Amino acid sequence: MKVNMPNEKEIKSEIDFIVTQGLGKRESFYSCLKNMYRQIGIRYLFRDELEIIFTILLVSSILFSVIIDRNIYFSENIKAIYAYLFTVSPILYLSMSILNLIIAKQNKTYEVEMTCKYNIYQISAFRMLVFSIICILFNSFFVYAATCFYEDINYLKAFVISIASLFLFSTIFLFALAKVKNRSIKYFITLGWIGFNLILFILKVDFYIQLLNKVSIYTWTIVAIGSLIIYVKNLKTLIVFRNMEGII
Repeated sequence: MKVNMPNEKEIKSEIDFIVTQGLGKRESFYSCLKNMYRQIGIRYLFRDELEIIFTILLVSSILFSVIIDRNIYFSENIKAIYAYLFTVSPILYLSMSILNLIIAKQNKTYEVEMTCKYNIYQISAFRMLVFSIICILFNSFFVYAATCFYEDINYLKAFVISIASLFLFSTIFLFALAKVKNRSIKYFITLGWIGFNLILFILKVDFYIQLLNKVSIYTWTIVAIGSLIIYVKNLKTLIVFRNMEGII
């Protein structure tokens, strides 16, 4: 009995068919987020809503206390408010983003959640996108409150600076989360941004304050838009990146 063996073209065609049927169509970033929302539900995506609300209130009270008390810092140099906004704008985002990872570690559900259809990092990517929207709204109100206490502040410039700082940090944070394997380096990169800017702000480094003030609003806008694009791109990477070591 003679069996006709398939040629290379037929073999390749059959392999491609099997792979296509087995893997299925790759989801887009938007489709993945939409399906995640439909299949999991907002209740379980944000099951720690009380902790999130508490975090927002705690961070808000700390940040606003510095703005309200005029005698703490800004009486000598009103332009230092821009440096303050640049420094503290990402703090709320950082606090909310790592909250879920910390809770998962404490509840010892981290390993289980990593084996689910949507693992903890994919869910975190969805949450981070929502957190970034919350932080934009928070920053707009926070900057408005600052302009009420200090009339010399340009609201539009202050708001753009805060948004640029938010997405610059968010981009660095996601890069450390997805690309850096060493845990100590992750800590250094994540906390180093805020720590470095905070030290410069507290020490009243004139060069630092002047630099933030001399950069035009157009440049800050370009920085904000550019970092936003990279941030969304990194979120896409986090969505599809499954084999990741823990950040904490």
